[in-house]
Amino acid sequence: MANENPLNVRLCDILVDAGIAAEALMRHGKSETDIECRIGDHIVALEAEHGESNAKKAEAIKDADTKLSRKVCHAAIALVYPENYRTRRDLKTGSVQAHVRVPGKQPKAAEATWTTLQVANLADYVRQAPNELGSPEALAKKADAAVKRAAEKFTAQQARSIMAEMGPAAVGTNIKGLMTDLLTALMFHAKLDIIRHEQKPALDARANPPQPYAGPWPPDSVTECRQSGQIAWKLHQAHDLWLAVDYKQILEWSCAIINALPDTTASNEAVDIIAEAALEIQRTTGNQHHDLVGITFCQSVETAKSDGSMYTTIPAATMLTALLFEGIAIDWTDYAQVTGLRIVDFACGTGTLLIAAANYILSREQTGRPAEVAQALLDQVLYGFDVNNRAIFQTATGIGMIAPKVAFHNMHLYSLALDVVQENGAPKAKLGSLEMLEGISQFSLNPRPVTGTRIDTEPAPIEVEKFNIAIMNPPFTRGDIRFKQLPKETQEKLRARESQLYAGLPMEQSSNANGFFVLAERYLDADAGRLAFVVPTATATNPSAAATRRYLAERFHIKYLVVSYDPQRIFHSGNTNIGEMLVIMERKGPGEPPPTTVVKLTTNPASASAAAACASSIIGGQVVEHQWGTVDYISPDDIRQGNWFAVQFTNNELYRAASQELWGSMLKNQVIIDPMGRPIRNTQKCAANAMNATPALYDHDVEYCNKMEVAPDCFVQPKPNNPGLVKTLRKANYLKLPERVRLNTVKVTACRTTEPAVSSAWASATTLPIANVDAETVEKAVITILNSTPGKLGLFLVRSNKSPSYTQFSKDGLERTPLPWLPDLGKEKLEGLAAAYDELCGQERLSLPQAHRCPVQLAIDAAVCQRLDFAPDLCARIRHLLAQEPMITGKRYEFPPQPPAQSATERYPLRGLVTPETFRYERPFDPAVPLEDWDALK
Repeated sequence: MANENPLNVRLCDILVDAGIAAEALMRHGKSETDIECRIGDHIVALEAEHGESNAKKAEAIKDADTKLSRKVCHAAIALVYPENYRTRRDLKTGSVQAHVRVPGKQPKAAEATWTTLQVANLADYVRQAPNELGSPEALAKKADAAVKRAAEKFTAQQARSIMAEMGPAAVGTNIKGLMTDLLTALMFHAKLDIIRHEQKPALDARANPPQPYAGPWPPDSVTECRQSGQIAWKLHQAHDLWLAVDYKQILEWSCAIINALPDTTASNEAVDIIAEAALEIQRTTGNQHHDLVGITFCQSVETAKSDGSMYTTIPAATMLTALLFEGIAIDWTDYAQVTGLRIVDFACGTGTLLIAAANYILSREQTGRPAEVAQALLDQVLYGFDVNNRAIFQTATGIGMIAPKVAFHNMHLYSLALDVVQENGAPKAKLGSLEMLEGISQFSLNPRPVTGTRIDTEPAPIEVEKFNIAIMNPPFTRGDIRFKQLPKETQEKLRARESQLYAGLPMEQSSNANGFFVLAERYLDADAGRLAFVVPTATATNPSAAATRRYLAERFHIKYLVVSYDPQRIFHSGNTNIGEMLVIMERKGPGEPPPTTVVKLTTNPASASAAAACASSIIGGQVVEHQWGTVDYISPDDIRQGNWFAVQFTNNELYRAASQELWGSMLKNQVIIDPMGRPIRNTQKCAANAMNATPALYDHDVEYCNKMEVAPDCFVQPKPNNPGLVKTLRKANYLKLPERVRLNTVKVTACRTTEPAVSSAWASATTLPIANVDAETVEKAVITILNSTPGKLGLFLVRSNKSPSYTQFSKDGLERTPLPWLPDLGKEKLEGLAAAYDELCGQERLSLPQAHRCPVQLAIDAAVCQRLDFAPDLCARIRHLLAQEPMITGKRYEFPPQPPAQSATERYPLRGLVTPETFRYERPFDPAVPLEDWDALK
């Protein structure tokens, strides 16, 4: 039997070289830990086996679980070496398989998911292991339940009195929000309890000049405060003692909350509920406390939808940070270089991205001065701005938890007003961080001083310097819902101020996030600045964002685009379900930049350890080998032109087919969407003979809309308070294009109503007028094309995803739907396509995942290939590949894609216009044949 001990010793040396405090073959009584690593306050045990068989994996998991059960570690990693590994060289250049185990319910050995890692990247995986402790989602539910129970201890009148006592600092929150903030502060207090015997201060940090500190020490722990019977008062006393060390940015806010509570038994009960939850969380979690804070905080922000309050998940922050710092020119042994960094988040929220950046730096620095580096991070390196006072408090707390032994005095965390405030005796609208756009034009950066409130000071002008790195998850909110949480008069003033600021921007304002793009770009170092964003995937494809893409491409090398096609996690923010992507850029160097790497994740990491492994695979070019997803590349020329459409399909061949201009030329605005603003939302169902009755498709019903031609299913009329809607409703047309559909159930991608109608899920449209061809014929031809396989491919190119298979189309996107140039088709081809529509429109379709075996789909494809000279073989290949896309199936992508099962007898049962002979050039699907070979048949 092979002995893995020599490999363990060699691996331990490699981990030590990478900056991990590790020791091999550690004895604990009668048992031995293969490798023991200390990550902050946590011990991570590595239990290894030599060989990758299932039996060896099961043995490694058993050993890891034993170490957990004996409580000799906080987390354990089961690890297996390849059978042929013997030397340090084998390890240093090779890979291992790893699986993290933590206390609590874990998958059985046969069900465990193993991650393949280059040994060079194992240190990152080990550093993230403590983040596996506890489930942030489950703990967030407990925290939220505790916050609700505590808030319910106060009457409505008491709650109003508490908010009044808190004053302007609590504007925009409620009693539940204050209890959430108190929970965060007590989590921090529980963290301080671990070090309170080490931290006795010699001087009163707030005295000027300093005086000897003479107070009692140590402060009471949270547990001791609970046992006193006067928890609120005792916590206040303990916080006062800690304030002598500092921690002012955190504990003064919790003291203010405690002071505002009425002196009642109910108040003590409420605080006790919060304290109990804080202790449980601190016991249960590793470093995931901030993921929990983000979840809980955003649940308490009632205006999240309108003000764009999104929290970045810890896995996404881990991956984004690793990709952002990859290849950065920093000597990690040089204290001046490490502490000379300046990192900013102009929309920091609860600080997850700043904390991820700080943790990355602390895990890499090798200056020999870790406490001084931590101090510098808190006081010099990190800058955060937000419009929410409570968010800034949460950021301060989270950053403080990075190094609670460090007294921090000078955090650069600023609260900026999003409101109409008095300035020089007159009302002035303020847009938070975006006020820094004042003085920015296309050609210059001359910002005026911005007034903000630092976490530990009164409002004052902010001195903003140039930054090396900007990292953000900016608020993405539509203009029609932005500011809706504020009074109407305030909304109007803010919109006017927005227009004033944006007038000088060097690109069209399609979203409020564009202002953050410009802000970050202008404040970044002109030579070596780096920028990273979390943004909706639609930013890469929406026509209205094309100017944004070109603006960024002119100034940066777009290094990585990382989009998720994991049906369980298409997002990177925790309180949204829209498709999102990570964008990582760096200032352009001399010469042509390299292509942009596009990563389409089929498994979006759900833990920090997995995210670190995934980032390492991306950096090492091993995404496909480790089956994280697929990888494509966009040329610098396409990036400059704003063509980022490679993010839209998991299978790269589909992007290749779409990007090669399916129809020879895909020109704009061949269909015109009526500017109706979805009036059906302001209508109600009515009888057919009612006054102002309008035919409607009231909702998207897959059983009803299963053909290319449908009859309206009801009649609607304006609600009584919308009389002006009557005229708009009369503009309804026959042609219907999808506004939002679930692709795993939908059966048509465009339809035509038997009479003009409105809809809640389909946009009414008209087509370009064609000389000598009536509009009905053109509409029928367009419907046939859009329901063909090439037509669907083009349509899906400009979609956005609200959930894995729930696709939305913008008005701009639908008007730019890729179609052959209709006037050039001529009357004969248009009439031929319309005839195909007449024959097939009444035939019931199968859903899109079954389109490869739908006889109607095959017939439509035959007609379109026949009339438009499109290669049947290429059409067939695209049809099969589309049937396996996660956005259509709602399931995980398979490696490699396999041909769906198909019965030959089902293929061509239709008679008349379309016959089996139409397919005489179509070959069976072969996944091994590259699309380029099929494309040559065109």
